[in-house]
Amino acid sequence: MNVNLVKIVLQPFAALALCAGLSACAFDPPADPASPLASRIDSLVAEKRDYPRWQDFPAAPVNVPDAATVRTAVTGLEASQGVLNTEVAAIDWELGDAEQFVTTIRQRLAADNVEIPTADTPAQIEALAASLRARAKAPPPVDRPLR
Repeated sequence: MNVNLVKIVLQPFAALALCAGLSACAFDPPADPASPLASRIDSLVAEKRDYPRWQDFPAAPVNVPDAATVRTAVTGLEASQGVLNTEVAAIDWELGDAEQFVTTIRQRLAADNVEIPTADTPAQIEALAASLRARAKAPPPVDRPLR
C-alpha cells in the first residue's frame, strides 16, 4: 500500500519535471547554422531577450477604495434600489382609454391650426438653401498653443 502511495505522489512530480525539461528545449531552440536566416534570427532573439522589462508594465493603480468603502457604497445602492422598487410598485400604471386619449390629442392639434411655412418661388427656395448652408458651416478652428 505504501508503494502505491509513493507512486501516486511521485508520478505528478516526475511528469512536471519532464514537462519543464521539454519546455526549456522548446523555448530556446538553437538556430540552424546552415540556414540563410540564422544570423537574422539570432539578432532578433538577442534584441528581445530582456523583454518584457518592469518599466514596460503599467503602474499600479492609486487611490483605490478599500473593501469597506466599496461595501458601504454597494449597501447604499442596494438600499436606494429597494426604495425605488417600493415607489415604482406604488405607481398606478393604468392609462385609461387609449382611443379617448388619441381623440383628445387630435382635437388639440386641430384646434391650433399650425401652418408650416413653405417656400413658394425658386428664389425663396434658393435663399432658404443658402441660409441652411451658412448655418451648416463649421466654426473656425480654435488656436491651441503648441506643446
